[in-house]
Amino acid sequence: MSYDDFWEYPPDRGIAQHGEFRLTVVEAPFPGGSGVLPAHDPVRARELTASLGTVDAVVGESGRIEAVERAPFGTRADLDLVGVGCWGPVTEVNDPALASTDGSFPLAEQADALAARFPGAVVIGSARIDHSASYGAHVILHPDGVRLFAAGWSGEGDWDREGSVREVVEVFGIGGQERAEAGIELDDDPEEFAWEGLTRLALGRVAPMARAGRVLSVFRVRRTEEVAGDLEDTWIGEPDGFDGE
Repeated sequence: MSYDDFWEYPPDRGIAQHGEFRLTVVEAPFPGGSGVLPAHDPVRARELTASLGTVDAVVGESGRIEAVERAPFGTRADLDLVGVGCWGPVTEVNDPALASTDGSFPLAEQADALAARFPGAVVIGSARIDHSASYGAHVILHPDGVRLFAAGWSGEGDWDREGSVREVVEVFGIGGQERAEAGIELDDDPEEFAWEGLTRLALGRVAPMARAGRVLSVFRVRRTEEVAGDLEDTWIGEPDGFDGE
């Protein structure tokens, strides 16, 4: 069986959905929001990419891009592209396989795996798929034991959720004015909560947010048949639980 046989659609089939997908690891001692990060380490980036649970093997490095850019994301073949930046204590993974609408939670699975690999690190990530309503998944892990995960459709109930927003706010020292400016209301229902705002505030407490001047590697990878199917369902077909309205 060839690799293309894993896929239902040909490599040039257009991606139907849009979205974002990012998972960041910040190792101690945390550089903080005003810290200066070293240059990108492509060797370490390749090794980390190969270790991801969403990747069967690394085929090769497709190039390097500015961190303010994103890897190509227009065809089915682009679902095999993973961007990874390794800047000293900060590692960032951009992988479309972190997003899923089929009831599984690859973002949380990979966050847990990275937290186990880098004990003492903060792990923060968000993945979003945009339709007329957007589906989001968000995770925040702190080495003090605080864990927050939430996933669901914007504006709809029945979210999957674990952990406490208030514990995140406390452990990261996020003040009331910062929350107000980010549109964060602690008592908002999950489907209305500003999850991406919370992840940005938490990440900004432990790592510099400015991305200009950073470089990351883009790797072409091989997926397992299961991950390939999940990627097509998420980014090309209509996802489970989406009624199209």
